[in-house]
Amino acid sequence: MKNCSDKRRTIDAFPSYSAMREPGFYTHMFVQDIEVGLMGFRYSEGEHERQIKVDGDGAGIASLKTICKSISHDSRYEVADSVKSVIESIGARLAWFGEAVYEICGHGPDKTVASVVPFRLFRVPGGFVQIVPKADREWLEGRRFVFLPSHCAWVVDVPPCAGGPKAHRRLLTHLTAVSRPAPDFWTEELKAGKIVTVFNLSDYNRRRSAYVARQTRRWGWNRRDSSGTYDTEFFYFFRSLRFRKYQAVLRDHIVAELNRFLTREGINVRIRLEGFRSPAEIDDLIGRALDGSLHYAEALKQAR
Repeated sequence: MKNCSDKRRTIDAFPSYSAMREPGFYTHMFVQDIEVGLMGFRYSEGEHERQIKVDGDGAGIASLKTICKSISHDSRYEVADSVKSVIESIGARLAWFGEAVYEICGHGPDKTVASVVPFRLFRVPGGFVQIVPKADREWLEGRRFVFLPSHCAWVVDVPPCAGGPKAHRRLLTHLTAVSRPAPDFWTEELKAGKIVTVFNLSDYNRRRSAYVARQTRRWGWNRRDSSGTYDTEFFYFFRSLRFRKYQAVLRDHIVAELNRFLTREGINVRIRLEGFRSPAEIDDLIGRALDGSLHYAEALKQAR
């Protein structure tokens, strides 16, 4: 296996570029909700029904802890806690960017990974090219681009059943666009101090809520809106259950990708989740709520 450089090649952030990509209100709330409930709402090390199991030898577990610390920047004594933090960290990056890209640094027991923000990062034959914006080249000693070989990169994408990376980024763009509190023309009239156009703000909010619900229909996101202003109570609970399902899809996908990465790097460790609801189990809860054999509020409680 080819070794990677001990020194990081890629650049962790571009201040001039990142400042132009402020997320909208709905985008931020959607991403935050994915991350917060990813490991459930009752998880703790002391609960027997939910546990993270790590099987492997001492050297493998030591390597895993080093990798976990480099991903989440959170040093925990128990390896299970470190893995939990890593799953949440990768989940947050998937929610924000549609993919989580990491550069592998070093080799052997000292191997670490460094996160790479996927702005101005392009896939090319044999790896990735990171283009440095002109405004940031001065403080980077004139560097214009960085090449990251495939064998020194680890990429986790949003799974196809959840839309895939491109569709996910498109969804985030739509949510940011619709996050404005009012149309631009009406905002400009307010700034000018005179209202010329007849505009119904209540109708705008209703249509905006319907648009957000349609854009996030795959995920089932409920916008944290339990008021019943535009939706029925059943609709709210059904969407919430569907959202739990896709959080489970993402969680299981991250664990599978972690195990695949560890095998690829020759680290003798395997991660298992016990007591967490699987997507199939949540699908069963949804079916029982739909046919009336289980109250939808109880179904949501069991899906947490």
